[in-house]
Amino acid sequence: ARRVLKQGTDVHLTPREYQLLLALASQRGKVLTHRQLLREVWGPAHVESPHYLRIYMRALRAKIEDDPARPRWLLTEIGIGYRFADDD
Repeated sequence: ARRVLKQGTDVHLTPREYQLLLALASQRGKVLTHRQLLREVWGPAHVESPHYLRIYMRALRAKIEDDPARPRWLLTEIGIGYRFADDD
């Protein structure tokens, strides 16, 4: 089952949000470019559509970050992409 918990509470994610979180978390600590994420989550037809990514990252942060304006887990690498923070 695909389940995401935040402090022991279930977090409802859309299938696309789940795919995005999985793509980032499976490469923890590694920067994934906008193009890599778009290709993996939306498919090759959308690699030139970064606005999709911004919208979904905002929604995902709102659901899993304690303070979405100052994320601890879903980090932006300006001009490059995003990464899921390593806990070290």
